[in-house]
Amino acid sequence: MDWDLTSYFTSIDGPDYREFRDDLENRANDLRARVDSLAAEPQSADISIWTTVLTDLEGFHARMSHVGSFLSCLTAADSANEAAAVEESAFAELRAIAETIREGLVAALGGVTGETLDALLEKPQLEGAGFHIRMLRHLASRRMDLPRESLNAMLSVHGGKAWNQLYQRISGEMTFPMPATDGTTTRVPMAHRANLLASPDRATRQAAFTGGNEAWAAYETVCERALNALSGARLALDRERGADHFLDNACHDARITRRTLDAMFEAIAAAAPELRGMAGFRAGLLGESGASYRDLSAPAFTPPAGEPPLEWDEGCRLIGGAFDEAYPALGGFFRETLDARWYDHSPRPNKRPGGFCSTSRFHGESRIFMNYQADLGAVLTLAHEVGHAWHSRLLRDTRPFASGYPMTLAESASTFAEMILVDGVLTGEAFSAARKRELLDTDLRRAVSFTLELPVRYHFEKRLYEERKSGYIPARRLRGLMVEEQRRSFGETLAADGADPLFWASKQHFYFDGVMFYNFPYTFGYLLSQSLFARFREQGAPFLAEYERFLRASGRMSCEDLVRETLGESIDEPAFWSRALAPLANIRPRLEALDG
Repeated sequence: MDWDLTSYFTSIDGPDYREFRDDLENRANDLRARVDSLAAEPQSADISIWTTVLTDLEGFHARMSHVGSFLSCLTAADSANEAAAVEESAFAELRAIAETIREGLVAALGGVTGETLDALLEKPQLEGAGFHIRMLRHLASRRMDLPRESLNAMLSVHGGKAWNQLYQRISGEMTFPMPATDGTTTRVPMAHRANLLASPDRATRQAAFTGGNEAWAAYETVCERALNALSGARLALDRERGADHFLDNACHDARITRRTLDAMFEAIAAAAPELRGMAGFRAGLLGESGASYRDLSAPAFTPPAGEPPLEWDEGCRLIGGAFDEAYPALGGFFRETLDARWYDHSPRPNKRPGGFCSTSRFHGESRIFMNYQADLGAVLTLAHEVGHAWHSRLLRDTRPFASGYPMTLAESASTFAEMILVDGVLTGEAFSAARKRELLDTDLRRAVSFTLELPVRYHFEKRLYEERKSGYIPARRLRGLMVEEQRRSFGETLAADGADPLFWASKQHFYFDGVMFYNFPYTFGYLLSQSLFARFREQGAPFLAEYERFLRASGRMSCEDLVRETLGESIDEPAFWSRALAPLANIRPRLEALDG
């Protein structure tokens, strides 16, 4: 591994890990008993008991994140590490216990009066934790009784989590046919499909698209059953919990209202002609008559012959220079993380695809995982993940109950960091016009993805839950729903053969057991970042203090209150999102100017 994990633990077999893990299990058992006692008689418990339980629980969750981050790093860096895989599986059981503790706390908080809660939150030991605790109390009105919630938390290991694990196992073992240069056909792991769909060669993309869908079609029945099981179970739980709508939990977790969510998609729908024009323009750059799911990740421009690859050291130098110029504090942080070896970047066998930033709330450090490919796309990904780590660094001295931000805000700092890099390259003189075209095309590709393709996933999933209320949905109908939403979003820009009817099967986000609607938060965060960066362009360096205040407050208020308090804007109005969409119109003319 490239990164250094010794600040977590010396090794998974080391005495420091075992001692920490055993202590964590003892804390879990102790907290479970104390929270159950509180839930049995919440109103009779002394305020001091409540305070101790809440602060102990806060420390417990910080320790849980420490072990979880360490294990996720180990298993991603080496999927053949059997000891780490076994330990990660065992840790899932502890997560289930932690969930029962959380449900017990929710039930207990639901049993106290408003006056008692106010008195509790006035305690100095809980300063800054009020928003989190009130959010937990709010959940009490949307929960079953504690025994049933605890049973659900434990059964989820063998229900939703088991369906997700089955899906991950199948997708991890799946291969599909790809033609070789000698005329033969080879079987390629499904994990390589995304890279092949990003190839500049049309024939390669077509083969990966067709072959990949042939492989998914063979497992269509399994995916159909998994998706119906996951959605059916969630709807059943919603009925038992008295939820008004299946979006209620997703909006609660995202810390937004339905009005805000609707306002964002209303603005996107209003901007559809311009957004579709961008998709059509990209299709033209690729030599196609219309947009296609086969080509959504394809580069329209490739590095010119003789252009040196952006190896790791050069990519880091480029990012560091852009950060230093526009945001010196971020540049200094980046150098600090490089010196501390927070990155596992080298592609190698048994390393999982993808990338992430994982943070421990216990010691306040992050680690960044990626497969660096020595191109501009990889440099952008690196800048993106550094943005996540910077967000966590700004929250390092914030108590855990005030530092947990929702997915809707998770992409703010990461996309902001990307924009700094893009601006640095486009305004600097170190890169050729060809490289700048390549970068602007990447920018355009992302704009199409976040404003046209991500909404497809949201509207498909929304219709999935609407129809699942009436019964089981066969694969044929799932295909139909997916194609309908793809054509509704892309409109006449989508080529006749451009839809992907099996996207519902191949997109793993639909099979995550713990999160519904793992889609709109990305569009939300992308557009919010556009708004933040527009402010930065207008105000320059003085805005960075306001930006950091925004990030530091991201864990202790709703998105509506956060944006209103820091930016003075109302995100539950379509006008906000229309203004956030406006900068995207500049990408095409900048690209055309370079191309001319």
